[in-house]
Amino acid sequence: MSNTWETILFSPTPKSWIDKALNSLEILLIDHAHCEKKAASSAISLIHKYPHYNLAKILSPLAREELLHFEQVLRLIDQHGFKYKNLKSGKYAQTLHDASSNQEPDKLKDSLVISSLIEARSCERFHALIPFLSDKLKKFYSKLYEAEARHCDLYLDIYCDIFDEDWSDRLKHLSSVESNFINQKDNLFRFHSGC
Repeated sequence: MSNTWETILFSPTPKSWIDKALNSLEILLIDHAHCEKKAASSAISLIHKYPHYNLAKILSPLAREELLHFEQVLRLIDQHGFKYKNLKSGKYAQTLHDASSNQEPDKLKDSLVISSLIEARSCERFHALIPFLSDKLKKFYSKLYEAEARHCDLYLDIYCDIFDEDWSDRLKHLSSVESNFINQKDNLFRFHSGC
């Protein structure tokens, strides 16, 4: 049986990205830390924007887990002799949000689908990198892989619980945008960058 993340992504990560990642460990780890921090912030933002859906019960624990991952990646950065710093953001998430609806309730629907897609791509990239990593990173990324898969499912479960409808139709457009982005040439290497 396939994992949800395997079914909602339209294409795998190109080999050129994997090759670049393996030769850019410092940027990979630093941007990964930023991704975990942004994931926590996104969950908190949804709680704030939609209090009437009682999302805190589900997304507050998720935000705490993302911040724990952030702290764990910070330790890895330090252990590798790198320094955590701010990086220019890639355009991955913004590209997805630019393709979403501005009208409610479709805006929330798209936000949930986008969150799931981002978690799915993270999961897929961990999975792609694991065979090539050192034992320490392999063990860590294997654990994160499982967490990202859960988070991917969680956002889609929230969608179904709130709207009592299938998310597949809304996913098609956004997953197509996501696939196009990761397969395009990208001069800025990031965890979710293109080729």
